[in-house]
Amino acid sequence: MAGIGEKIIRRALTGRFIPLPRHLTVEITSFCNLHCKMCPKTNHAVNTVENNVMSREVFEKLKPLFPHIESLELNGLWGEAFMHPELYLYMLREIKAHKVDVYTISNGTLLDGFLARQLVELDLNRLVVSLDAATPETYAKIRPPGHFEDVVQGLEQLKEWKTRLNWPHPQLELAFVGMRSNIDEFPDFVRLAHRLGAFQVFLQAMGEYESVKGESVAGHFKELGRRRFEEGRKIGQELGVIVNLLPGDQFEEDRADRNFTPDFRCLRKECLDLWNKAVIATNGDVLPCCSSAMSLGNLSRQSFHEVWYGKAYSELRRRLLGGDPPEMCRVCTGMPWVEKSVKRDVQFYISDLFYARFKRRVRLSPLLRPLKPLVRAIRQRAR
Repeated sequence: MAGIGEKIIRRALTGRFIPLPRHLTVEITSFCNLHCKMCPKTNHAVNTVENNVMSREVFEKLKPLFPHIESLELNGLWGEAFMHPELYLYMLREIKAHKVDVYTISNGTLLDGFLARQLVELDLNRLVVSLDAATPETYAKIRPPGHFEDVVQGLEQLKEWKTRLNWPHPQLELAFVGMRSNIDEFPDFVRLAHRLGAFQVFLQAMGEYESVKGESVAGHFKELGRRRFEEGRKIGQELGVIVNLLPGDQFEEDRADRNFTPDFRCLRKECLDLWNKAVIATNGDVLPCCSSAMSLGNLSRQSFHEVWYGKAYSELRRRLLGGDPPEMCRVCTGMPWVEKSVKRDVQFYISDLFYARFKRRVRLSPLLRPLKPLVRAIRQRAR
């Protein structure tokens, strides 16, 4: 019976009866002003066209999706979004007109007073700044030719404008990639985050390249990583800063074994991106995630609908569910392994794919607002 149920839900999750994605990542640019030693761009391992800027023509192709999505990451995947501030602010205005939550990941070096004020006034929801250090000396080694003081000053101006305009957005998060050369600074990094007004810090596992071989804390210094993370977490609890791991299982001892010799009869990657998210590169390529080099279509030749419901997407969804994930999924450092569960898949199909989208429509539609109490009652009963 379980086998029949698994086949039914797998067919539902790989067919044409899935909704459009809830989230988009839009690569505004692949230019960057830094040469961070652990970055795929520095190590010539990027998955999108280098040194390019998204045209307005490609961006226009995305506008029909905006009424359907909940959130959008407006970034340079391996570039710096704020290198083109006028284009960035134009895109931000257009997206926010549809009441979409917008997030941006930045290195923070180009954040000045003018841009900080615009981000607050245009209601950017969340800004994630990759900092990776608590001191200028360590920062200079990791993120040349950037200056630690420039980032700190920009974030202080952002905090000041939020105070002046009495507005909570953008919420600030700080990212810290775990390396042997910086991990001892993680507790002080949490203190710095508190001073700059960040509500969350996350310690991220690093993918290794030749230039940083042997430096990954998650890969080679798990016990040290656990200690520094726990120190930072306790400081965060005292200061009111959330401290998280990304992914949550990076310090588990058998994580590497699961990546390379997983038991596909029992395990699969807990990745919902193939149903909930799509990445649009500067040249219009549609990618399944930010680490994939596999283009599933291009918006210069196809509509997004044709790509999303096309054979390439369907086949990749089938492989992830069916125990034959591609190499990029097996070694991904961003998603943990979980036990296979038909019950979990059914809950995902109903709750995440349909209920979440219905809830957003109720929230945004004046005609459907009277249904809000009913939606709330259904949610409470589901609990």
